[in-house]
Amino acid sequence: MPALIATVLALGLALLLIPVILRLAHRYKWYDPPNNRKIHTGLIPRLGGPGMYLSFMVAALLTPLLFDVGSGLVSGGRGVQYTLRFIPLFIGITIVCAVGLIDDFHNLKALLKFFLQILAAVIVSSGGFLIRSLTLPYLGTVPLGFLAYPVTVLWLVGISNALNLIDGMDGLAGGITAFASLSMGIISLLQGAVITSVLCFALFGSVAGFLVFNFPPAKIFMGDSGSLFLGFCLAGLPLVGGISKVSAFGTLLVPVTLLTIPILDMVTSVIRRVRNKVPIIHPDKEHIHHKLLDIGLNQRQILWVMYGFSVYLSVVAVTSVILPKEVNVYLILVVWVGSLLSYGLLYFLNTKRRSAGAESEEQQEDRSAGSLPGSG
Repeated sequence: MPALIATVLALGLALLLIPVILRLAHRYKWYDPPNNRKIHTGLIPRLGGPGMYLSFMVAALLTPLLFDVGSGLVSGGRGVQYTLRFIPLFIGITIVCAVGLIDDFHNLKALLKFFLQILAAVIVSSGGFLIRSLTLPYLGTVPLGFLAYPVTVLWLVGISNALNLIDGMDGLAGGITAFASLSMGIISLLQGAVITSVLCFALFGSVAGFLVFNFPPAKIFMGDSGSLFLGFCLAGLPLVGGISKVSAFGTLLVPVTLLTIPILDMVTSVIRRVRNKVPIIHPDKEHIHHKLLDIGLNQRQILWVMYGFSVYLSVVAVTSVILPKEVNVYLILVVWVGSLLSYGLLYFLNTKRRSAGAESEEQQEDRSAGSLPGSG
């Protein structure tokens, strides 16, 4: 019941807030200007982030307090204790969303954005939300000790930017977040972590409300405030409990599985830019959705491909909680390897198509040159 209330409350607030933000954005011309790297061509507002943030925060804070006072499902003042316990997490989320919002209006320097993201992650890790150990399938568990702090900061900042990088098409980052947060919520319920499930379902409800206005053709974008907020939440929620501790063999195996798409896109982006000797922050049109566009899919077809793969990852993640340890490890490893092979196939098809296009252009230029007057 708390999870259901959190979902409905966040969804309802998002459906109320985002139309208000839309009207304000059109009145004051708060648009996302198109350029040669972006897919859209019209003037679309990009302030969906504040709507998702506010609906999430209200639902996440209010739901436990309601049940503390009302039905008794959260009893003995635990709603107030929950609010105090999660203050560092909420502060970190607020900082990241605020950084993205400022960047949506005034382009912040990359180093300043990175520093503020690290600050938010340090606050969260200092509040006790930590990756305390790393476990690799068949290799055992390694306690991190003091290294838990830098590893947690790296995880929070990395996933935040991974969602930011993949937010390049209507409904994409929001859809990935919706499936991941819904799966995290279900896993939390299976593990008996009610408070964690409230957070997950509050995030799911806020994103679902946003997607009503963001599904192509989008009426509003989430902006950096939205993508950084969603990424930070998806990275922070597993640290609360009930997701990262779903089995004895792994701390982050399930969250990494759920976030395979943005993680894979981020890692390949970093490798690509290092190989091309350009700054890591340098934007390009080589992300997964760009490659799918290049092989001939339209935006809606790309979304169905991504959503279908997200559903597959969600089923694997939720199933892994129920299956025996040995089957669980094998299943997740198969998913990871399959994801790498799928990306490799996409890369091959994309490269082959571009090579064929380049050859066709060269042949056309040769024919044009041969038909010029006096060319014989």
